[in-house]
Amino acid sequence: MEDTKYNKQNYNAIDLTKFICSILVVAIHIKPFGDNVDFHFLNYGIQNYLARIAVPFFFVTSGFLLYRKTSFETFSMERPLKYALKLFRLYVIWSLIYLPLNIKVYLSGGKDIVHSLLNYVRNFIFTGSYTQLWYLNATIFAVILITILLKRQISPKKIVLFAVVFYFLGLFAQSYFGMIEPLRSLMPDIWNILKLVSKVIVTTRNGLFEGFLFIGIGMFFAFYQEKLLNCNRGGVLAGFVISMTLMFGEVVILKYFDFVRARDMYLFLVPATIFLFGTVYNLHLKDNKVYPYLRILSSLIFYMHLWIFRIVNHLLTKLNINFKDTMLCFVFTVLITIICSIIIIKLSDIHKFKWLKKLYS
Repeated sequence: MEDTKYNKQNYNAIDLTKFICSILVVAIHIKPFGDNVDFHFLNYGIQNYLARIAVPFFFVTSGFLLYRKTSFETFSMERPLKYALKLFRLYVIWSLIYLPLNIKVYLSGGKDIVHSLLNYVRNFIFTGSYTQLWYLNATIFAVILITILLKRQISPKKIVLFAVVFYFLGLFAQSYFGMIEPLRSLMPDIWNILKLVSKVIVTTRNGLFEGFLFIGIGMFFAFYQEKLLNCNRGGVLAGFVISMTLMFGEVVILKYFDFVRARDMYLFLVPATIFLFGTVYNLHLKDNKVYPYLRILSSLIFYMHLWIFRIVNHLLTKLNINFKDTMLCFVFTVLITIICSIIIIKLSDIHKFKWLKKLYS
């Protein structure tokens, strides 16, 4: 999740929420309560319900902050394309950092070098070079797509409507997969086409089917923020609570009917994210130097946590510490990631270590 400089106007509540969301992303990848069966439902609720709002919030925030200083009538491609280029640089840097872990996975998979290389290239383009890095990949694609559409004078409203269609289609390869599974026997030709598409793009958790909508929503807010965001705080908060309640019901029902193939996209995740952003936007916190610091921390936590997890996992195993049934692995991963992030930030302020800023900006 990239660091975005806000210039002049500060959005302190957004910075704080992004930090909280970065911890939620860690919770998606590492069971917060370990493998203890007594906490199965708590783990499931956090990983597959509560934490799923984190990445959409990042998307909406990115879209809002990117397009907020422009207008539809005088739109220029310069700033968005410069932003996309910066994200690509970050994507390449972190892809190289995670390359050793990818190599280990491919070597343990028993596939030949050519097959592994082709898989990596496909993932680099379509699904992200490593687990959490798909966010950068998706943001780059969505920003370029939205920027091209805006340049062609397609209105923000139409762009969001287009994105809704793609999101709706993407749901059927994710949480609503069970609804299209009967096609396997009823319409095998169509099913085979879908299988072929799936082999190429792997998942709809990408820039077209997910990032397009949420960054588009952020763009829409940026163009019409005075009308859309400066509204009744109580009403927006109530909308968030209602949306999250409906999404909880959706998660339970989908699990009950065993529809779910992946859990990145839900129907009620869209209004929940919209109302969360509206709530946070209207929450005014007094300026404090901690908020810009949290902004950078959230980026580094997002990028680094899976490398730290591998190290923590290895060390705890070597020390014969039984962490699988406890919160130890999650807690240690979060704490060590925060400590390492703080060290990187502090070092990057020293001239000879200034190059470390490339890890987050």
